[in-house]
This record gives sequence, C-alpha cells and structure tokens, in this order.
Amino acid sequence: MSVNLNASNLEAIIAQRIKDAGGWIPFDQFMGAALYEPQFGYYESQAVFGQQGDFVTGAELGPWLALGYADLIEWGWKQLGSPAEWVLLEQGGGSGALLTDVLAELHRKEMAPAKTVAVETSAHMRQRQQAHYQTQGFDVLSVKSLAEAGEIENCLMFCNELPDAFPVRCFSWQKRQLVERGVAHSQEGFHWQDGPAVEEGLIDIDKGLQGEWPDGYTSEWNPNLASWQMDVAGMIKRGLLFCVDYGYSQQEYYRPQRIEGTLMGHQGHQVIEDVLKSPGSCDITAHIDFTALHRIGERHGLNGCCFMSQGGWLAQSPSVQRLVESLAADGSVASVQQLAHAKRMLMPFGMGETFKLFMQAVNVPNAVPVYLERFNRSTDLKPSKGVA
Repeated sequence: MSVNLNASNLEAIIAQRIKDAGGWIPFDQFMGAALYEPQFGYYESQAVFGQQGDFVTGAELGPWLALGYADLIEWGWKQLGSPAEWVLLEQGGGSGALLTDVLAELHRKEMAPAKTVAVETSAHMRQRQQAHYQTQGFDVLSVKSLAEAGEIENCLMFCNELPDAFPVRCFSWQKRQLVERGVAHSQEGFHWQDGPAVEEGLIDIDKGLQGEWPDGYTSEWNPNLASWQMDVAGMIKRGLLFCVDYGYSQQEYYRPQRIEGTLMGHQGHQVIEDVLKSPGSCDITAHIDFTALHRIGERHGLNGCCFMSQGGWLAQSPSVQRLVESLAADGSVASVQQLAHAKRMLMPFGMGETFKLFMQAVNVPNAVPVYLERFNRSTDLKPSKGVA
C-alpha cells in the first residue's frame, strides 16, 4: 500500500485502508489507527495526560488512587500468603506516575515487590514511562504485552482506565435487527455508514434488553475484552487483578434511554462529539460493559469477585481515611485543595459513581477485602429476573 505522507498523514493512511477494503471498515479499525498507528496515532505522537494534555485521569488528582491501590495490594499480598517472591504489574500506566506512587506507598508499608513490570503497547509511552521510573529511582521492567511478561506465579496486577481505550465496534438497532455501523470516506472526509447485519452471537447483550430499544438506537461493544482477558488468564497462574475504569453493568449500559451509546472523544479537556473528525488529534473512548467483562473473565478462569463504585472503594480504604482525617485537622489552604480533589474522586457528582472497581482472582480464595464486603455489588453483573 502506498500513501502520500503529507500534513494529513493519518487521514491518508485510513482513507487508503477504507478504499482497499471496498469503501467501508468497522469502527474498531478506525479507532485503532486513530489511537495507536505508529508515529501518527494519538498515543504515539503527543503528551496527552494531565493539565497540559487533553484530559486528567484520577492519578493526576492527588494521592488518592495510589493509596487505594496500595491498600488493595497489601491485602492481596496477604491473601497470597505474604510471599517474598511476588510481582507487581501495571498495564497501561499513562505517564507512569501512578505506578511510582503505588511503589512508594508499598515501600512505606515495607512490602516492596521482588519485581515490578509495566506493560505498555505504545513505544512512545514506554519511553516516557521508563524515563519517569528512572527519575523516581525505581527499577521497572517495561514490556509491550502481557505475553512478553510471561507466566507469573504470585502476581498482583492493577490497571487504571485501561480497557476504555480498547477499540470498539458500533451498531444500530433497525427493525429489530443489529446492524453494524462503520466508517466510509469521501471528499468531505470520514463519515458513518451502515454495514452488514451483526452476526448472531457476536454481541453478548441480553435479549431482554434489546427488546426494549427504540428503532434507531445506537451503541457499541468491545470485542477486545476477550483477547485481553485471555492474555491475563495466560499470565497469572496465581494472583489478583484490580481494574478501575468508567462503566456500568450491562443493564445500565444498554438502557433504552441511552440512545447514542457512550462513544466520545476528548481534546483540550473538552468532550468531542464527532470522533471521526481529524483522527489522531483527540482521544477516543467508550465506557466498559462490566457484565460482559465479568462473563468473559469467568470463561477464562478469572473469578470476578468484587464490583463496586470507586467512591465506595476509596472511602473505605484505611490509608485514604487516615489522610482525609489528617488533612481535615490541618485546615491549611493546601489541605483544603487536596480535600477538594478527594471529593471529585469519591463523590457521585464527580468520578465516584461512574468509575468502578472490578476485581478478579486466580486461585485465590475469599477474594474480597473485609473492609469492602458490605459494598460489593457483584450481583449487579448477573442477569435480572426476566432478562435472558
């Protein structure tokens, strides 16, 4: 394939792929190129995190996530029998700051891992992360895939806002049939175009939910959850995965009133509605169907043991509680500012409810921390009565 690599490099590449495919491609191919195309994709070509980037993740809002993860990891390490040889693994670590903050907390707890691994697909991001790890004085092995990390006997894995960046495929509900929405190209640029009917069984959405959708309902599904869970199951021989991301149970994700799905872009801290415009210039993301993630994991031997809001999780974390009490007693301007960030992380009107904690276990019994048992909503990931 030959393309004209000019000012619109990525547009030209995707347009040629659409032409080669007969005039239409599924949306996940467009999204994959827009985010990860070598040299030109969004994550390959620019700094995207923090106040100077396009969006702020929870890791940039103070120590709260690091404290919450460190408490979970401490509990998980004890569930493994407090082994001397254990591996801490983060996937999709963004700037690398969250991993080093978690490591600092674990060192304070005197339970540093024997080995730390960072998994990052983007070569550009791996370079940035490794520079940060070295600056902070931590020895971290950087690899590009879970397969490259190899099998791990005692593994505590965490990820923050990872699967929301997996490329998704889109559909519309037309005359009680699922039709795939993909991308075409013309002189005016990229535009949505309907493709073939979605094959039966390709989307794992309960039939009872589909029956409530109005004609023209549009949404998306994440085909890459399956390969990710298979890779996680192939890597962790014994251990736990702590995944935090924005999303819903399937019942909430595909409710009839959510008629345009959750697909969106982010640029300059603003929401971008037209995700087809200027690929590579903005982030593209979709929420997580945690019911689908739970089902897929179970099929691969990953026991989905805990599902709850980020706000509930952090509010119950002992280290978070201690810091909140300390800052409240301090009363300084800096303390008030930190508490304001805490509210954004914990409260339902901020990130507290939309973001969820989902835990999976491999060969680890009783895998729910005592301090979170009352708030575990795993039953939300199972079909309701009448939904099949």
